[in-house]
Amino acid sequence: MARNTKISVLSIRPDIFKANIGDYAAYEKQIKEHLKRNIDKVLPECPDIILLPENCIRFGRYDWQIPEGFSVVDDNKEYYKYLGNRMVEFLGEIARDNNTYIAYSATRYIPEDEKFHFRNSTVYIDRKGGIAGIYDKNHLVVEENTKNNIAYGTEAKAFDLDFGRVASAICFDLNFNELMEKYKPQHPDLIVFCSAYHGGLKQEHWAYECQSYFAGAISGAPGRILNPFGETVASATNYTDHVSAMVNLDYRLCHIDYNWAKFTAAKEKYKTALTIHDPGLVGSVMLTYNDTDKTVEDVIDEFEIERLDDYFARARAHRAEHI
Repeated sequence: MARNTKISVLSIRPDIFKANIGDYAAYEKQIKEHLKRNIDKVLPECPDIILLPENCIRFGRYDWQIPEGFSVVDDNKEYYKYLGNRMVEFLGEIARDNNTYIAYSATRYIPEDEKFHFRNSTVYIDRKGGIAGIYDKNHLVVEENTKNNIAYGTEAKAFDLDFGRVASAICFDLNFNELMEKYKPQHPDLIVFCSAYHGGLKQEHWAYECQSYFAGAISGAPGRILNPFGETVASATNYTDHVSAMVNLDYRLCHIDYNWAKFTAAKEKYKTALTIHDPGLVGSVMLTYNDTDKTVEDVIDEFEIERLDDYFARARAHRAEHI
């Protein structure tokens, strides 16, 4: 059954600091205005989920000479303490008013942790303005821990939202295959990547290895939406810092070996209701079902099409039996 989902990605930079030092109410006001101004760019698309980049609730640089002895890191810590839960409430109101999810990555203050008071987290706000899930960055840059007092995350749980299952990665996380391997057996439909680092070919690698759509909101670099082959579905540009795309999450990857005749028979029966996308060179295709009477899994079972994971598992098992 078609699961058409509109994804919007914002690749905005943090705003330039203009308030007085220590005036945290002014910090908050300026950042909220900055976020609202940019989120408004994608609301006409009626997205199911809006992605904001890492560090989106703090300033990127200062519009004045930093005085001697002033610590930006310490100032940010005090700001996060002051802010508390108010940014969640602010974005929750936008999500509720526009019937959308919002995912954003930022530092959270955890006062009950006596050693590490902060986390670098992706927070998922649901369509009613509540919290649908929180992912804590597993693979910090070392200084995030030693200087910023941020604790390492230890869990990698995919969250079930009303349109599909999402997995999370933040910035430096993308370099670590061990995190990706934790997600693969959870079969996410979408990888949400909120970052200050683009990742380049690692984005495509994660998309194909997890067989997931991939959406990256990158601070200051073009964000992209990729399909499970790592192909670009839509991208922001050097001129436009936001992009939206509709994707159908009722899909499955299947290897071409032993399946060509089955693909042909399924296509002849279901015509435009079934899309068979061949990216070339990788030996597999993506089946997507576009109607509402059944799912792509129903079609695969009907024609006894071998799924990509099943084919590889069969090959591994045969090797194990014969060595």
